[in-house]
Amino acid sequence: MAPSLGHQSPSDLGLNLWSNGLTSPPKNILYVDAYDSFSYNVVAMLEEVLGVKVTVMMIDSKWPDNNMAQCLERYEAVVLGPGPGNPNIPRDVGIMQDIWHLSDKHLLPVLGICLGFQSLCLHHGVPIERLPSPLHGQIYQISTAQTDIFEGLQGAGVTLYHSLYAQADLRHDLASNGRSGCPGVNPSAAEDLEFVAWSSIKQNNLSDTVHIPMAVRHRRKPFWGVQFHPESCKSDREACTEMLRRWWHTSLVYNKQFRRGVAENPPTNLSSQISSVVPLPDIALTMLKWSASTSHCSHFRSLTSHNLDAETLLEYLNTPGSPAVLFQSNGKHSIISVPSPTSWRLEYFTQLEQLVLETLPEPWTNYEATEAQCGLSTCSLPVAQFWDVLRHVMHAKKVDTGDQSVPFWGGFLGYFSYEMGLACLARPKHHGDISHQGFPPTGESVSSEDPPDVSLLWTERSIVIDNETGRITIQSTRDSDESPDGWLSKTLQSLVALSTKPIDAENGTGDAEFLDSILRKGTVRFPDEESYQNQVEACKDELEAGESYELCLTCETSITLPSPDTDSGRRNFPWKLYRRLRKFNPAAFSAYARLGDVKIVSSSPECFLNWDRTSTLEMKPMKGTVRKSSDMTLEKAKEILSSRKEMAENLMIADLIRHDLYGICGSGGVSVEKLLEVEDHGRVYQMITHVKGQVDCRRPSLAVRDMPQLRSSNMSGYGLVALQRCLPPGSMTGAPKERSCMHLSAIETRKRGIYSGVMGFLDLGGGGSFSVLIRTAFTCSADTQAEQRWRIGAGGAVTTLSTAQGEWDEMLTKLKTVCGIFTPHH
Repeated sequence: MAPSLGHQSPSDLGLNLWSNGLTSPPKNILYVDAYDSFSYNVVAMLEEVLGVKVTVMMIDSKWPDNNMAQCLERYEAVVLGPGPGNPNIPRDVGIMQDIWHLSDKHLLPVLGICLGFQSLCLHHGVPIERLPSPLHGQIYQISTAQTDIFEGLQGAGVTLYHSLYAQADLRHDLASNGRSGCPGVNPSAAEDLEFVAWSSIKQNNLSDTVHIPMAVRHRRKPFWGVQFHPESCKSDREACTEMLRRWWHTSLVYNKQFRRGVAENPPTNLSSQISSVVPLPDIALTMLKWSASTSHCSHFRSLTSHNLDAETLLEYLNTPGSPAVLFQSNGKHSIISVPSPTSWRLEYFTQLEQLVLETLPEPWTNYEATEAQCGLSTCSLPVAQFWDVLRHVMHAKKVDTGDQSVPFWGGFLGYFSYEMGLACLARPKHHGDISHQGFPPTGESVSSEDPPDVSLLWTERSIVIDNETGRITIQSTRDSDESPDGWLSKTLQSLVALSTKPIDAENGTGDAEFLDSILRKGTVRFPDEESYQNQVEACKDELEAGESYELCLTCETSITLPSPDTDSGRRNFPWKLYRRLRKFNPAAFSAYARLGDVKIVSSSPECFLNWDRTSTLEMKPMKGTVRKSSDMTLEKAKEILSSRKEMAENLMIADLIRHDLYGICGSGGVSVEKLLEVEDHGRVYQMITHVKGQVDCRRPSLAVRDMPQLRSSNMSGYGLVALQRCLPPGSMTGAPKERSCMHLSAIETRKRGIYSGVMGFLDLGGGGSFSVLIRTAFTCSADTQAEQRWRIGAGGAVTTLSTAQGEWDEMLTKLKTVCGIFTPHH
């Protein structure tokens, strides 16, 4: 059974948690963040286990008033966190290295974790070198000297995330410390340091054992460090908690012994620049004006029918060629947009920093014939302000009542691209906006091949189908639709009548013939095997250098097709392609979208982010894939996916999303429901992890503490912050996310676009649901073009245990689930 992390009560911890509002003020710890994707896990563990308040400072920050000693007087201790890079490179450790130069009168307790541990060792004369083979996301047993912070702890299983190590001379010397089997330490390696834990690891199937230092203490100063990650969900929680408590107790004893006076009330976050709320632009008022017909109530009617599926209803209620979205959430509910008299949509382009709004034609009209009548409104808008505008509109148009059994009452349906996620990442100042690093500068032209980075359809009328019970909810946020002879009643009557009609069995045959006539003339451009395998090796080079723990490499297949001869054929081709994909590879998050020139057909099995209308956020990353075959059973797949490589892939992403959710939900607010479980997902078996977060507006969280514009009364605000902070999906990037994305963009040398982005809904009732856009094909070709180019992305997580051939084969397995629909069936 997976461990349940977080949600400890004060009685469980035996400590006064500061977030519970007790009268005893918490003690303060400063955490130095190296732009790592596990940082909030460390912060949460400190606060949950020690009952302290943690302040975060980034490694490239400046000390307030250029006075480090004065700043540190406010804290009982400092924790130097993990991160990518190499401590031999000054900018990778930043202000960490300042700590080691404190004078004796200003000393305070310090705990270094991973990169912080290596920085401590390097400063005191221990070389930091590359391991023969990196240890990312791997579980190993450590042995301890059973002294100091490990007193009474003989050993524990811990998670390792490092490709570099402290090259101390650990050797088998039974007489060195009087404990059988304990390696001794060469005193000349570091006169000031004493290693108090280590791990014996066989590398590359060699008979030789490498003894790697896992923990260190300074002999005279209150400095400690651990190479492993105590915060990981696979580290021995009990042992790591005890180690952390012993460090804290020793730190407090040190402060009392040396009469360190600690000032009160340090700033909450030394890295944030708190300023007044920026006024919203005029285009926010335009959005509210265009949605004026949306009320605070979602009116509804319902019927039960197993004869009407989502595809039938979308065809029945939408004009061919008009903007439409069908999104299946978690396999249970299918949400279908329905046009209304005041429908509109938005597009956002990150490079241009441009927001475009477009009103849509009246329903039941020919979309192309009236497209010229659509109203447009555009403005320049920085990425951060785009999210503020979105939050403002969702709050202002909040719907209070509706059918409680469905997750969507009205709001936005659409997607966010992978590049929108890149634009949301926090990154070190020295990374800047350098295009070859994958973060292109704003203001550059956008290619016609590039989709908008956000495309959302404002939806007042919708249909929600419960796929388990057959219950169909017809709903509208327009008060006028609630009248006895209004749209709701008329639609109910028409659907009741439709449900009694026989299903057209010939329709599927006609669709197949139509699709095949176009697909036979197509040209497929597959990725080059040699190039892809070279990219795998380039990823492994970055992993071995300590730049990342895991890199999710992808490539693209493009399919060029002639457009159908008729206007009707051009409008219907993407929809018929979706129907084929839905039949070929049904998935829990199947989706279709026609938004402007963009058409998307998706059969994603992966949940990115869900949140309900009250307090719960959840993420379900997938990592680890086995293709189904006649002799491949679930039990065999579990055996294959239990390998060190596959487990490491999933574990790294599990720890990453825990970090993402802790940033929103705060300490005590995150739990692991499932960890590294293998499930059946259509044509493949997948390993998944399920992590939940609970939002409590009374419990401060690092990502929202400095957001005065966040309306805590509306869960959609927290959901949008989570969406903004968690993009792009960690299962499509690797960890640490920012550094991984930078290297992936440089290695892949292309924009992913919609692939690796997310698709779903923003519910005016407060909820939301988004899938990861994998097993997906999309095109930006206009219906009027003579040719249409469809793009399919596929890839996999590269770790140091990957082989180039193995990654190529895994990519092809995933590619076939979508590419197969572009092959003529007859």
